[in-house]
Amino acid sequence: MSVFYLKYRPALISDLDSIQAAEGLRKILMAKEAPQSFLFVGPKGSGKTSAARILARAVNCSDLKNGEPCGECENCKSILEGKDMDIIEIDAASNRGIEDVRELKDRAYLMPSRLKKKVFIIDEVHMLTKDAFNALLKLIEEPPKHTVFVLCTTDVEKIPETVISRLMRVDFRKGTKKELVKSLERVILGEGLKVENEVINFVVGKSDGSFRNLHRIFNEIYLNIGDKINLEAVEKFYSNFGGEYTGEQFEEDLLLGKTKPILEKLEQLAIKGIDFKDFNQRLLVYFQNKLLINFNIGDGDKSNFCLKDIERLIDFLIRAIKQSKEVEIEQLPLELAVIDFLGEDGDVEDESNEKIEMKIKDKVEKEEIQNMNVCDLKVDIDKIKEVWGNLLIAIKPLNHSVEAFLRATQPKVVKGNCLILEVFYPFHKDRLEEIKNRKIVEDGLKCVLGVGMSFECVLAKDKKKPLIINNDTPIENISQELVNDSKENKKDLYDVAKDIFG
Repeated sequence: MSVFYLKYRPALISDLDSIQAAEGLRKILMAKEAPQSFLFVGPKGSGKTSAARILARAVNCSDLKNGEPCGECENCKSILEGKDMDIIEIDAASNRGIEDVRELKDRAYLMPSRLKKKVFIIDEVHMLTKDAFNALLKLIEEPPKHTVFVLCTTDVEKIPETVISRLMRVDFRKGTKKELVKSLERVILGEGLKVENEVINFVVGKSDGSFRNLHRIFNEIYLNIGDKINLEAVEKFYSNFGGEYTGEQFEEDLLLGKTKPILEKLEQLAIKGIDFKDFNQRLLVYFQNKLLINFNIGDGDKSNFCLKDIERLIDFLIRAIKQSKEVEIEQLPLELAVIDFLGEDGDVEDESNEKIEMKIKDKVEKEEIQNMNVCDLKVDIDKIKEVWGNLLIAIKPLNHSVEAFLRATQPKVVKGNCLILEVFYPFHKDRLEEIKNRKIVEDGLKCVLGVGMSFECVLAKDKKKPLIINNDTPIENISQELVNDSKENKKDLYDVAKDIFG
């Protein structure tokens, strides 16, 4: 059985899935004097290598028409079959040193064995060392007349500007929905399949704009379902395969702040054998969309996470994707990302729904009684400062670090039911605004004040003396329920200092 992305690899410039890249490449090849050194820049699966092979045929075709290789001459046929020794493909990730480039240079000065031009296609060129780039620079500055160099990269920022300036750049981008649909329909028509439009949209949505991903995903669906493919069968296949843990469900679990259930679900996915590289990428795309929705870009509902938390989560997911290349336990980087995002405590023990409901009921009743006693309390900045010491006492058993961060802040002003805190270090601000820590502070405020309050942190322009703590407010006003409902943080003074000072 043929692999679709290989079987339907573009053979002509007009076949290239990326319309913008195809038009740019055609203009270059139709010029009177085409350059000898190219730089193809774009994300994985965007068609760079396919375009490089088309270019290799075009510069060697004996019957070139409108920049297109004919596909019929001996040169075109031998290159298409991958048999010609004058087309050399090099993976710079595996051949990245100066000695590798020197060997390439020796081969470049040898005349072609049969073709008009010897073509060197160097993939992942950004992986070359600094010395290797210096050696390559001398070669592409004055290349032998019988050579063409095509350098492909997903990370142009890592290529020295001196090298880039010597190359003709062609940009490849993620496929648009229209381009992806057209690419997939070419496979469906070629294989004579019956596929619902909803399935096409489903596969396009999972491809992340990559033509290679598009064909790989559809190939997988076809091999498991057959010639007639409907959305119900596809969704059932993904459910059985482990893809039932959607971005929406993952987000909902994170919002609940329970680490253990998420880790259990990830372990179950690992047992089912899902591709965690693909899963991590799907989560990244999901939360990228949530990020953009905050700026009214794209469609969908806003996340219940604040913008800052979405940014943090995306950072953790990017780290997990990078780490997944270095470990054999595929789920481990994502599990670490979840632990880091939710904090160190997680959920320690399981309780029955009945016990949880009873706890909530008892807590609500106690809070109602407390609120009845203090409903007339006027909460202003003076009142906040008066009970500040009691707030610290209430919070310290729950999390020493949060208490330490608060101790280094200044209550600044009360706006409605929101307390504005002056924070002197960005690190403290970031930690206090984490979901779990925010809840600890807001629960503490409610316990010592008797009214629900939120808080926001602002960075102070300069450092100020710590607030003189007054603990005159009767300690019984502090809810013991807040203290008893959480396990005491086990951090010693060394760990607290480490959290604060890094």
